[in-house]
Amino acid sequence: MDVKVVFWIFIAIVMGVVEATSMALVSIWFCVGAVAAAIVATFVPSVFVQSVVFVAVTGILLIFTRPLAKRLMKQEYVPTNADRIIGSDGLVTETIDPIEGTGKVKISGQIWSARSEDSAKIDEGTMVKIIKISGAHAVVRSREEQ
Repeated sequence: MDVKVVFWIFIAIVMGVVEATSMALVSIWFCVGAVAAAIVATFVPSVFVQSVVFVAVTGILLIFTRPLAKRLMKQEYVPTNADRIIGSDGLVTETIDPIEGTGKVKISGQIWSARSEDSAKIDEGTMVKIIKISGAHAVVRSREEQ
């Protein structure tokens, strides 16, 4: 077997392994381009022609099929455990004070660090609604404001 064919097959294998480990849908097109170049290398000894085939096949596949493949492989949003508390009620256990940077809320038996949605101070003992989760903080709105 010709060294050039072996080279292109090697490139195809390497790109296949890279794609298998990354799943980024980039390396697979280089893998296909290398296979096409290997096929051409069996008939055409010119490295220039082989390289042009490699670049052309890879480029065409990247441009025309990658967007389609990305759409087909689009993953659904998977909510986290924290997302389940959004919209639920909580009780302020430590005054939420944006100036002091303090605030705790008890939500479903768990204590969360909290911030108010509108940067307002919310006193201890106030019932709040959880609006969203921002990092490790529950962003809340006073039930009295609603």
